[in-house]
Amino acid sequence: MKVLLISTTREHLPDPVFPLGLAYVAAALEGAGHEVGAIDLCFVADPDIEVEVARAVADVEPDVVGLSLRNIDSTTYPRTTCYHGLYQRVMRACRRSSGSFVVLGGAGFTIVPDEFMALLDADYGVVGEGEEAMPKLLAHIAGGARGPLPRGVVTRGSPRTVPRHLPDWGTRRPARRLFSAADYAEKGGMLNIQTRRGCPFGCIHCTYPRLEGSRFRLRPAVDVADELEHVIEETGVRHFFFVDAVFNHPREHALDLCGELARRGLGASWTCYANPGRLDRELAGQMLKAGCEGVELGTDALVDEVLASLGKGFTFADVQESTRSCLDVGLPFSHSIFLGAPDEDLDRARLAIDRLASLDADSSLVTIGIRVLPGTALADRAQRELGIERVGLDPVFYVSPALAPHLERLVEDLVAEHPSWVVPGLGRNYDERIQEVLRRSGKRGVVWTVLSRR
Repeated sequence: MKVLLISTTREHLPDPVFPLGLAYVAAALEGAGHEVGAIDLCFVADPDIEVEVARAVADVEPDVVGLSLRNIDSTTYPRTTCYHGLYQRVMRACRRSSGSFVVLGGAGFTIVPDEFMALLDADYGVVGEGEEAMPKLLAHIAGGARGPLPRGVVTRGSPRTVPRHLPDWGTRRPARRLFSAADYAEKGGMLNIQTRRGCPFGCIHCTYPRLEGSRFRLRPAVDVADELEHVIEETGVRHFFFVDAVFNHPREHALDLCGELARRGLGASWTCYANPGRLDRELAGQMLKAGCEGVELGTDALVDEVLASLGKGFTFADVQESTRSCLDVGLPFSHSIFLGAPDEDLDRARLAIDRLASLDADSSLVTIGIRVLPGTALADRAQRELGIERVGLDPVFYVSPALAPHLERLVEDLVAEHPSWVVPGLGRNYDERIQEVLRRSGKRGVVWTVLSRR
């Protein structure tokens, strides 16, 4: 069958993100014998979206169109951008241009599949990882759409099914050639790579366990290094982001990968997310030797009672220890916190701000409120404490009732006292113009590492 895959993501902040998940699905479809074409809307001018979609449909003449819905909205408060309208535009363009089956998928779709199916009136949707489900769905369609749907596939009005998580990835690599690595390297400063899927941690606001499963599925270090080396040879790009939910756990896997990358001497630089409760001096040093130019620590809070309420599994003392580890070896790092997390009052919020300042991070980011997503423990708490009737497609944010009356003044003081901190919800130090200046000057990598004092 002929398949057209459409990456609908157009968000450029904090950086444009290469559609890695869709590239994995494309590779699986090609492996099953299908003819695959793709269009990436990330760098298409807004007025040209419908025209480019129609052109892609005419070029491919697909039997099936797959729309990847990576995000629901920008998750920033108070300035929130919703993507529903964009997705509706793309769907209308598909329907006008073709009578093909339309299949929805992606992380955003998986979080609220029923609402997206209703909003976009699609034929099918794939909940969870698509590498197994999509080829099976195409076989189902080719067979006349008879019999039960493949696991992980939904239709309009059908009950949501539990996504099937892949036991491993094998050796198939994503079909990166279908998308422009050059555009992402030039405008986003990097490409991305994944070393593991799944997350066993219990953060109450996070959807990673729902998207990828609650256990780690690890790629061998040699396989990851082989892929990195291949991408460098094919594209010339040497800046990467490891998109794993947590890079530094299991610790042994992270050390193995760092050792393999250091041994090969590929000249690549990279950044990653890390758990601040599990970053010791040895691992930080090995990451630096392997080319890590910065680590984004998923701190979220800096007061033990609030950390416990968020289900973080570490304490402020652990955060201090990981910070010292980075400082000792010279590894740039960032910390981010929420304002308004559960059980946070004004005193605890002020203490968190003071502690964030004391950590002397290369970049400090403050998120106002927490986007509440369905299926999380935070959603249950938000409905119970804030009287929120529905958690789903339309963005709602949790702000602790004890802090809410003081939030506006607290944010005003924070911005005045810490002008270099990033506050996405206010657009503070969070601007595409900064990216443009850096990229035009030849700077590559994650923006905060480029601007880092270290």
